[in-house]
Amino acid sequence: MKNLLIATATVLMAIASSFFAHANDGNVNPNKSKTFEVGMYQGMNSLVINVMIEKVEDQQFSVILKDVNGKVLVIEKIAKHKSNYHGKYDMTGLEDGKYTFEFIKGDEKIVKEIELKSTEPQVFVRQITL
Repeated sequence: MKNLLIATATVLMAIASSFFAHANDGNVNPNKSKTFEVGMYQGMNSLVINVMIEKVEDQQFSVILKDVNGKVLVIEKIAKHKSNYHGKYDMTGLEDGKYTFEFIKGDEKIVKEIELKSTEPQVFVRQITL
């Protein structure tokens, strides 16, 4: 039980230090101004990924979730007139493995990998690694 609490605390600390990414970080043209930001974090005690996006209101935006083989599992289109978006992606029904979120706006793209893995088989606890 103590190990489970320590593992849970470690996962929660990792979630608390969730990351924010900027469009074009490490991508095509570093001199081009960035037109969107993406934040992701795991919901507490769940397999739900929360995605927050802030963008300039000029183009449609896409969020795409793919499996390790590149199969598209979810495509979400965000209208060009929206500057903020908050989506929830429930990963509960997915098998263990690596998944990719792609955030695309025009020629700008951010790719973020996550990994689902079961731990402690006797208790069957699953975690997401961002």
